[in-house]
Amino acid sequence: MKDTLLALGIKKRNKQINMSWQEIADQSDGLFTSGENFRCWVKEQLRKKGELKSKGVVVEKATLPNYKETVEINKDGSHTSDKLLTMSAEQCKDVEYLLKAHGYDTKAWELVSARNNIWNVYSKVDGVQTLYSSKISVKPRKEVLSLEYIREVFDEMSSNYKLPTFNPVRYNADGKMLEVNISDLHLGKIADLSTSNDTYNHEIARNRFFHVINDVITRTSHYKFEKILFIYSQDFFHHEGLSTSTTSGTKMETDLRWNELFKMGVQMLVEAIDILSQVAPVETIYIESNHDRQISYYAIEYLYAWFRNNPNVTVDNSPLSRKYIEFGKNLIGFAHGHNEKKRLAFLMPTEAKEAWSRTEYREFHLGHLHSEQSVTEQNGIIVRHISSVTGTDTWHHSQGFVGSQKKAQSFVYDRDLGLLDVLHINV
Repeated sequence: MKDTLLALGIKKRNKQINMSWQEIADQSDGLFTSGENFRCWVKEQLRKKGELKSKGVVVEKATLPNYKETVEINKDGSHTSDKLLTMSAEQCKDVEYLLKAHGYDTKAWELVSARNNIWNVYSKVDGVQTLYSSKISVKPRKEVLSLEYIREVFDEMSSNYKLPTFNPVRYNADGKMLEVNISDLHLGKIADLSTSNDTYNHEIARNRFFHVINDVITRTSHYKFEKILFIYSQDFFHHEGLSTSTTSGTKMETDLRWNELFKMGVQMLVEAIDILSQVAPVETIYIESNHDRQISYYAIEYLYAWFRNNPNVTVDNSPLSRKYIEFGKNLIGFAHGHNEKKRLAFLMPTEAKEAWSRTEYREFHLGHLHSEQSVTEQNGIIVRHISSVTGTDTWHHSQGFVGSQKKAQSFVYDRDLGLLDVLHINV
């Protein structure tokens, strides 16, 4: 009884309740005859405990449980957060409140499950408090770009975009095929000398991207091409967008907001295709990868709509994770390479049976490793890992993945003679 009265008296001294000293004394079942008597008793109790301050305000010494707050990052990209929270019964059922209370952006994360257990805690100032042991599971939202936003970017670019000036002089219907391959650009990645011994950002990425295109065009001026195969869709974007995470949910450091990332990316791709299509007809394809599987698919749909009436541009927007291009006696397969591993050599003759029977020169071009690995031949298929012009970020530096040459590779094919030339474009 006295503990409860003391807690009320402390609240009265701290002006936390509107009751008078007499009203509190009247609830003491005769322990105190007057409000003044009760006030003096409270003051004496605080003096004995050493908790009385000169201005009459009590220093709170709450007895809180030894609660260990934790955040777990799971293999599937989801998070499990466990915290001790002060909230009401209504707030326990409020999804948005729970996400914010655990520190998650409601636009980037969605609640999977929640469990809240009551903890009754005694405080000398507030008496018994009701806290909640709150444990939630969350996962990154998959819908990172709305159709509305993509439409806005499309309309804005349609009204402002100007075709790059370039004179097409080398088209030849019976010529050769040029593959311009810019794998693993990672637009939106940030790298700093102080943490990764390298510098990289969206401006550097853009400059390197167009340097590769211009260098390839210049160095192949002695060829006439029947078509250009433009390969970019292998981690072109560093992250999926709004969540700034990879497709599986791993958080990435970035220098671009999700909307700026998408807008800049599609503008670069449209400009690149326009430049290449003035040399020869262009074909580009979607390839599934581990950093940007979703946002890259939105980008290919954007390109499909943008060039829908352009007879010199073909856009393959099929969501298949692997693609095969047949050109004369050549069959080239494309995959990111993060899933297939040693199965590649047996996939081509199964997935592209008819083209396999018609061709003699067969290759697989893979990204993902950011470096030119040893070229191998498996089951009659030459397997190449394509280099990257991207920078070395903090994670790659900490793991020791350093020293790879920053370059891109492009390839010239003859319909009958196969691969004629490999160009290495250093940056």
